[in-house]
Amino acid sequence: MTDQELLQAIGQVIEAKLDPVRQDICELKGSIQRLDSRMDRLELNIDRLESRMDQLESRIKQLELGMDKLESRTEELEEKVNGIRIYMDTEQKRTMNLLLEGQQALWDRFVPNEEYDPLKDRTEVLELVVKRHSQEIRELQLA
Repeated sequence: MTDQELLQAIGQVIEAKLDPVRQDICELKGSIQRLDSRMDRLELNIDRLESRMDQLESRIKQLELGMDKLESRTEELEEKVNGIRIYMDTEQKRTMNLLLEGQQALWDRFVPNEEYDPLKDRTEVLELVVKRHSQEIRELQLA
């Protein structure tokens, strides 16, 4: 065998041994390309998530501001309600007491029915006596 033939034979042996390695390298290249594609999609998804997180943080800040305003309004409302309670406790009670005192004074001025009935009877008797006396006076004047 000549050198040339030996070299060709060695080349064929090396080629035969290198073919599986080349196939493995091609498969690795395909896998790497798929991984690169997946990484690109993952980075895109991460960018979207970051954008959504920024929007969410902005909304949370707005909600916190709204909550602060709501708490402030609630405190103002509580102060007003406390003021109304104090007014009702003091002024309304005082006003009601004055009204009740005035009402009591009116009731005190009324004559109870028990005392009114005998006065009514006496008044009727006096009216009858006055009529009778008036008639007697007229008769005496005519005579």
